[in-house]
Order: sequence, then structure tokens, then C-alpha cells
Amino acid sequence: MKTDLNLLRVLVAIYDTGSVSAAANRLSMSQPAASAALSRLRASLGDQLFVRRGARMEATPRAQRIIARTREVIQVIDHEILPNPEFSPARFTGELTLCMSEIGEAVFLPALYRRIRAEAPGARLRTIGLLPAELEGALYDGRVDSVLGYFPDLQSNFIFQQRLYSHDLTCLVRQEHPLAGPSMTLAEFLDMEHVLVRDDGRSQEMFEQELAARGIERKIALRTSHYMSLGTLINDSDLIVVLPRAVAELHVRSANARIIEPPFPIRRYDLKQYWHRRFHDDPKSIWLRTLIQEVLGQHAPAAP
Repeated sequence: MKTDLNLLRVLVAIYDTGSVSAAANRLSMSQPAASAALSRLRASLGDQLFVRRGARMEATPRAQRIIARTREVIQVIDHEILPNPEFSPARFTGELTLCMSEIGEAVFLPALYRRIRAEAPGARLRTIGLLPAELEGALYDGRVDSVLGYFPDLQSNFIFQQRLYSHDLTCLVRQEHPLAGPSMTLAEFLDMEHVLVRDDGRSQEMFEQELAARGIERKIALRTSHYMSLGTLINDSDLIVVLPRAVAELHVRSANARIIEPPFPIRRYDLKQYWHRRFHDDPKSIWLRTLIQEVLGQHAPAAP
């Protein structure tokens, strides 16, 4: 059996998008051509590969079994066998996918978007959030070009990482909060009711471990998964929240809020970008990583 490499690209694209038309758009081919490619694949492999269920094309068990190795074959051919062509951001019309947290989107996505649009005006930018356990796989198969954030567990011989900057945590309250002054005592910190944020990053989790090591237990009055609602939450209450300084500064500019420094030093956390070894020498990846390093280096928050 002989199967054209481009047919395998169609297989992966349909699997990822759940649609023949979306796969055709991703591969810059017509929908009839993508449909014809799927027909050839079905004939070659003796399986339907995808069946329609509602608005999506769902993979058959056979397609699910072969998709990982199919991705690997394509990646090996594209990045290890075929010549590596020069990458031109100005001519690039594909999609760039970044994995980042809600904080990242609020703090540095606008600057990244402006720079990418300036250098690669035809590019499409997409951000997603993934669980820490999903990151290495997404980098391996190219679903994500770069992961940005604080992920101390993303340690592997196959993953490269680069420190972009370090950030610290501070405290946020409403402007009219009865606690006056730029800082507080430990007794005041413990006496207040706190908002605990559980997002998809790791800095809050590490901060909780810091508190436990110090024997400090806060009064948690409210738990939330989102930082961007905090300005509204604290506006009509005496709640206090510990959060990354860059996010606190966003709320100071846009909400009725002010910063109060914590009563004890808090370690700084390194924000990094991560990529897979498979793409280390890929020209597009090199361009994107360099761009990210330059943009985030310019927008790194200053130390207090």
C-alpha cells in the first residue's frame, strides 16, 4: 500500500478540526480536494476513519490508534528529512498557538499581538489553556508552539525552557479599605478575610506552600478561579487578595483598588517559555521564541 504524505496531513487536520472544510482551510486547499483526499485515505486504509456526529467528524477507533504515529511521521519528515526552508514572517499565513494563563492574556498578550501583527500580518494568533499534565504532549505534536508561564513541573529532557522575567506577589484591597498605609503587619494580614484564587498557573499553589512552611493560615472567605473579576469582588467589601503584582497594577488602573505590600517577603517566580526539542531548530519556532523573549523582556514588571 502506498500513501501520499499529503494524505496523512489531511488525516491529522481533520482529526484536529473535526471538519473537512476546516481541515482544507488549515492546509490551504479546496474542500473538494480535502474530501477527495479523505476518500483516498479510506480506500487505502480500509476504514471510514471519520464518521459524522452532529456538526463534527469523529475519529473511528482505527484513526485514533494511528493518529499519534502519523503526527510523528509528518514531524520527522518535515523537520529532520526535508530541507529546512527559510522562514519569512511577512509571508506566513498560518496559525500560531500559545498556551498561557488568564494572567498572561491580560498582562502581555496585547503587546505580543501587536508585535506579531507588525512582523507577520497574515498570521492568525490563538491562545489556549491546558492542564500541566497536557503541556508536553501538546508541545510534542505541534498543537502548541510555545507555553508561557510558571510551570515548575514541566521538566523533561525533551523540553527546552528559557527564563523571560521574574515576578512577585503583592496584596490588593479597595481604595476605601480601613487598613491605611502602604503595608501591613502580620497580625493585620491574618485578621482580614482573604480571596483565594485557584487558576491554571502554579504561583498561587507555591505561595500556599510558602504559607504552610511559615505556619501561617489565612481566613479564606471566598474562592475563585479568575483574577480578572477581583476588582469587582473587592470593590464593595473589605476582602484582601494576594496576586501577581502585574495583575494588581492592572486592577489599580481599571478598578477602585490599591496595592498594600505583604508583611513578609514572598519569593519571586520565574516566568518562562517552553518548547519541544523537535522544534528547536525550526525557523518559525526560532523566530517566535526570539519575538516572545524581546517583547516580554520589554514589558517585564519592575521589582517593588
